[in-house]
Amino acid sequence: MTNFRIQEKQKDLEVRLEKLKFLFSQIGQKIEQIYQQGDLSPVGCWIVRYQAKGQGGSYWYYKWQSHQAIFITKQGTKSYQKYIGKAGSPAFNQAVEMMMRRNLIEALQAVHHIIELGLLDLEEEASREN
Repeated sequence: MTNFRIQEKQKDLEVRLEKLKFLFSQIGQKIEQIYQQGDLSPVGCWIVRYQAKGQGGSYWYYKWQSHQAIFITKQGTKSYQKYIGKAGSPAFNQAVEMMMRRNLIEALQAVHHIIELGLLDLEEEASREN
């Protein structure tokens, strides 16, 4: 391989490596910013909408739901669910924000991991070229 081609390849590797390092750092910062915005929903939890019937008719309410009993009740026992109230209530709004932060962090962590793998691949590629 000519000296020019070797230099081109090295420059290409350097450019790709720097770009991935920048993206890796940027995503890490975004994850940290989201953590600082407030609490996250419990891992593996989701919000469920359900209907309750009362004297005035039927109403829609919302609750946290989990596959495991992680919510502490007033009696001190663990439950699979936790009531969060009507749409737009303070508890509902807080739950939605917590869930949004958890989902954003999980998505960014997945991308962060892919970039981390890409960095490892580039380092391996660079070591083969040397």
